[in-house]
Amino acid sequence: MSDSLIRKYLEGSMPGLEKLIMIARAADIRVGWLATGELPVRDCGETAGLRVASSLQTRYAGEFALIPWYDAQSHPSADQPAEQRMLERLAFRRDWLLGEGLAPDGLVLVGAGGDSMVPTVADGDLLLVDTREQEPAEDAIYVLRLEHHVVAKRLQVDWKGGLWVRSDNPQYADQHISTEDAAELNIVGRVVWMARRI
Repeated sequence: MSDSLIRKYLEGSMPGLEKLIMIARAADIRVGWLATGELPVRDCGETAGLRVASSLQTRYAGEFALIPWYDAQSHPSADQPAEQRMLERLAFRRDWLLGEGLAPDGLVLVGAGGDSMVPTVADGDLLLVDTREQEPAEDAIYVLRLEHHVVAKRLQVDWKGGLWVRSDNPQYADQHISTEDAAELNIVGRVVWMARRI
């Protein structure tokens, strides 16, 4: 469109349908909102969210990494894509992630559920999980996959053999599992950062 035509629209002239569609596509907004003011401004839902995320990733590819946020009831893992349900993506500065020793491609976000890790992790906290760390080597919080959901637990290596699975909430008993059972644990990764609503 020419500059003079755009100025005409900005001064109050109404575009025709073809021009409305062009403007809506360029600005990623709904034609209905542009023509009538009818809300919402943009389409909602997973498809629209992925389209916007893709656009942002292209625009800020060098500066930000878009980390996928999965439903806590799904299985965030590369080998089970059919069972994943990504809610959206959140942007993290690449320089911050790299400064923390984190590889953006190995990160996922998962919402915490329940009170077993209170006060360290509360219900609804957002956990940043490094999926490269699936072998417990230190006392740390890990996200585990259990059937149709994921949980956060503190894992501690027992140097006499096996593994302690601990809850920070004292109302929950610690569990000791053998070396054989520990090898069967389905560990998504280690929790490296957390966000909480105040």
